[in-house]
Amino acid sequence: MPQENLNKIWNAGKLFEPKPEQDLKPTSDETKLSNVKRKINVAKAFVPKQEDPFKKKVEAVLKGIEEPASADLGYGEAKEKLIPSDAEVIDGMDQNKIGEDLVAGKSIRVLGNVGDRTGYFMSGGEIYVEGNAGNMVGRFMSGGEIHVEGNAGEWTGDSMSNGTLRVDGDVASFDDIAFTPKNKGTIIWKGETIWENGTKIEPGWTNLNVKEKIAK
Repeated sequence: MPQENLNKIWNAGKLFEPKPEQDLKPTSDETKLSNVKRKINVAKAFVPKQEDPFKKKVEAVLKGIEEPASADLGYGEAKEKLIPSDAEVIDGMDQNKIGEDLVAGKSIRVLGNVGDRTGYFMSGGEIYVEGNAGNMVGRFMSGGEIHVEGNAGEWTGDSMSNGTLRVDGDVASFDDIAFTPKNKGTIIWKGETIWENGTKIEPGWTNLNVKEKIAK
């Protein structure tokens, strides 16, 4: 009987012919593909994971380590120089003349909005306002630093002669006297230095249309 007939099986009145056994060994192409996948998986295992900034911050707090307020806190350069921990803290209720006659070595942090004439006649120290400010911020200031995180009203920098005035938000208007050679201080608006040491600074002055914001 031919060999092919020996492989045939009769079952239930039907002739059944099993399929020839398949070679389970991978082909050369499959072997190469498998090796490539294995190499990729191994390579991925050695790719350094990106460090989570929030995890780093939490770990620092747990260890009692104070980290500088910088970009990882979301405020950038604006909060690089924080008010000292022993600063006077005020709940802002739109009070006027916050930081009046402030001198070097004194610091005020306002948790909210302030009224008019913040830093009135201040000669030193630091004022940090976490909200908005009213009119005449930095009026007659001759030194120190005022930082308004929100918006400021009219006549901002009124008659200031020195010091640093920084406003991160919108400004209703700047006092024209602030932009004279008598002002040897610095004015920073929305992250752009527009005035420094008696001189207007380009391109900040042009980019922010400061001329349109000068009080008339």
